[in-house]
Amino acid sequence: MVEVIDLSRLKEGVVAEIVESEETLFHLLGITKGMSVIVLQKTVDWLVQVGYDQLLLNEDTVKKIKVKTVNI
Repeated sequence: MVEVIDLSRLKEGVVAEIVESEETLFHLLGITKGMSVIVLQKTVDWLVQVGYDQLLLNEDTVKKIKVKTVNI
């Protein structure tokens, strides 16, 4: 069974797939369900790569994005 977790819990360098988020975040960030996501760096803010784009997101935002890990 695949576990769905907050993006904030994903370890750096692990590939995941977006499965759920608030509709407004999808529009504001230009992300959609099914896109791949990788946490590149966790500091004060999270540097994540979604598809081909890199985004700098705060903790409140990454907690609202649900992901599942992908086996490659």
